[in-house]
Amino acid sequence: MAIKCVFFDFDEVVRTWGHEFDGISDYSGIPLDVFVEIAFDPLRYEAAIRGKEPAESWWSEIARVLGERFPARNVKQAMQYLASRNGELVPGMVELVEACKAKTSVTLFSNATSRLNEEIKSLGIDGLFDYVVNTSEVGSIKPEPKIYSYALELVGIEANEAFFTDDRPENIEAALNLGWVAHVFDGPVSLRSALVDAGVL
Repeated sequence: MAIKCVFFDFDEVVRTWGHEFDGISDYSGIPLDVFVEIAFDPLRYEAAIRGKEPAESWWSEIARVLGERFPARNVKQAMQYLASRNGELVPGMVELVEACKAKTSVTLFSNATSRLNEEIKSLGIDGLFDYVVNTSEVGSIKPEPKIYSYALELVGIEANEAFFTDDRPENIEAALNLGWVAHVFDGPVSLRSALVDAGVL
């Protein structure tokens, strides 16, 4: 059956953080690895991407923990620096999404916080996708079956009519088990080949 929608993960597929956080140590003296450990603590971050708390609460909690760990450092300045970063687009991906959009529907499918729409707009791609699936608005995250079902219902297609790319193998495995066509993202070149093989391009 023909593919009727291509689903793209956001982080490290459409957007990359690259070296966006590298300046945090220079701005505040807080080691980058410690910031990442605190910000993306599984319980803390999962609450935000499940929509149990808004991104602002997650952000405030990061600042609180950093303040306790580094009372002599400029945590406020560190948070201001981080708030100014929105990542950057993966080279070649906007063009690839547009090529798919010329043939079929395209959907952004992301484990994301309530800031997702703001981040999309800041990157200048708020009109790029036909649909956006934000897990914080649904209460389920990849690789749970519920969020995949929600995505299909939103677009109005069957599993075998969906093509999905994500950089996390566990999310791709879940999609394949549910009957989707899926590809582990490792760059635009191999993704384009997979899309050709799937009959999208």
